[in-house]
Amino acid sequence: MRTMDEHIRVRRMRFVEGLSVRAISRATGFHRETIQKILASGGGPRYQRRLPPARPMLGPFTGVIEAILQGDRKAPAKQRHTAQRIFDRLRAEHGYAGGYTQVRAYVAQARNLLQAAFVPLEFGPGEAQVDWGDAWIVSEGEERQAHLFVLTLPFSDGRFVAAFPRETLEFFLEGHERAFRFFGGVPRRIVYDNLKSAVTKVGRGHRRDRNPTFEAFAQRHLFASAFCNVAQAHEKGHVESGVGWARRNLFVPPPLLSDWEGFNTDLEEGCRAQWSKRLRGHEGTVEERLAEERVHFLPIPQGAAPGNAKPQTVSSLRLVRFDTNDYSVPCAYAHHPVTVQADVGRVGIFDQARRIAWRRRCHAREKAVYEPWHYLALIERKPLALDYGAPMRRLELDECFGVLRRRMEDGQEHREGTRAYIRVLRLLESHPLGQLTRAVRQTLDLGVEDYEAVKSLLLLPEEKTPSPLDLSGRGHLAAYRIPAPDLSVYAAVAGGVL
Repeated sequence: MRTMDEHIRVRRMRFVEGLSVRAISRATGFHRETIQKILASGGGPRYQRRLPPARPMLGPFTGVIEAILQGDRKAPAKQRHTAQRIFDRLRAEHGYAGGYTQVRAYVAQARNLLQAAFVPLEFGPGEAQVDWGDAWIVSEGEERQAHLFVLTLPFSDGRFVAAFPRETLEFFLEGHERAFRFFGGVPRRIVYDNLKSAVTKVGRGHRRDRNPTFEAFAQRHLFASAFCNVAQAHEKGHVESGVGWARRNLFVPPPLLSDWEGFNTDLEEGCRAQWSKRLRGHEGTVEERLAEERVHFLPIPQGAAPGNAKPQTVSSLRLVRFDTNDYSVPCAYAHHPVTVQADVGRVGIFDQARRIAWRRRCHAREKAVYEPWHYLALIERKPLALDYGAPMRRLELDECFGVLRRRMEDGQEHREGTRAYIRVLRLLESHPLGQLTRAVRQTLDLGVEDYEAVKSLLLLPEEKTPSPLDLSGRGHLAAYRIPAPDLSVYAAVAGGVL
């Protein structure tokens, strides 16, 4: 083995002094091939061990160490062996008499060999991957977790993210529908982990018992579903990285949630903003490759999916129950059969094809969501419920309504004034609260506290003060003169002379 000084001497003679290989050989006694190797190496000699290091003390125990490390792969992450713990066990249980340094070095080497290695995967156009993730948001002043439905397209690097309050089958399917609309079509094949939303039982090999509702959804949209092997998340690595991208780019810092529908619209815009970027290793942008990929998508089925409409019957309290919460409907529909269709933001209640209620969805549990005007027709027959009915406590009115009620009830008997006031409130069935408030204020200003007066003023268009005529830039109008009118005729009229 040549020393470092000898290497430096040879390289200096060649590159600094300009000697030929033959001259260097004569001066040093090195063979010309040896000199060529030194010049090609570009540096000093490298030590290469010809045989594995001898471990006379540790050698008989290496199998024990490897068995311990293999067992650790199934143990909880925080309860796996350290090198020190393995050393202690070797001495106590197996009679090892060597030192700790050899054990630590061998444990590090063995762990590297146990690290998983993967084959790079490549997916064609029209293939997608789906997974759930989670991230922190701020809602009503407090931090809470949102559950993220993420669908990615490995070919174009398109990503879609939607947030939901829970990981349920309902929101799982809604996430798919939102993603299909976002990308403009249905991927032909979608890869999943063994999610409970899609799989009810994992069998041997590739056998999976699919959730019947999910299976019907997939059949309706005609896409093929595929599932990863158990504990092999790398088989859908694109969506795994997509979940991380969403957390880092869309949820830092934790965003403020006002309503789920508006929040998901913002998430879509965040996903669309990355379409202008170029996928590493490709010339085209995400948007350009997505346009190429759309050719391979399936069309989105038209109409509501079967099973989205849930039949219900309106209770005697004019309430319809959905997802543990009660939603009010107009009085006329008590005891009627209706259907409920909902997404993460809204709940719609339908009498056949006619929508009779459209409410913001409540994601708490066992709450009642009232629309006060739904009960006004019933309250007109039962005036006492005006003050004690639970729905009316949700009705936030301007103070002018209290003044109107007191004046209408003053001097009235048998609650006729109260009923007249309730008839005024019933105008909310066909007019917005802001318009009714304006009409009530005008009625009070006129001193005519009457239902018909409020109704008449409500039908009048809102008066708008015209803006002053701006004559700037119209100098040619200055030449026109309009004489003042003769007002004496009005004096004659006031005096009774025609």
